[in-house]
Amino acid sequence: TGTAPARVLDTRSGLGAPKAKLGAGRTLTLTVPGLPAGASAVALHVPVTGPTAASYLSVYPGGTTRPTASSLNFVAAQTIPNMVLVKLGPGGTVTFYNAAGTVNVIADLVGYYAP
Repeated sequence: TGTAPARVLDTRSGLGAPKAKLGAGRTLTLTVPGLPAGASAVALHVPVTGPTAASYLSVYPGGTTRPTASSLNFVAAQTIPNMVLVKLGPGGTVTFYNAAGTVNVIADLVGYYAP
């Protein structure tokens, strides 16, 4: 189900997570707000901005093992978005992993999957 874009995460302002860049080898787990009961996955528009190094971001279900695939690749000082479809983990969570350097992570909810 498509939704009007709603910002659910912005590490620049502290929305949905502490106001701090995501560090190298670090994860951030977000409980996605505004979902109906039974939602099983979400569509997220995920930009990164202000990276200090070439890196990648993986977005995956909260509470699960991090995949070896990246969701978004970027170089230092680049601002770049990608669309991510991700299954929800327990409690409606998704996890963001940054491989190298530090980076600000933003996520806009643009849809969800529900029965």
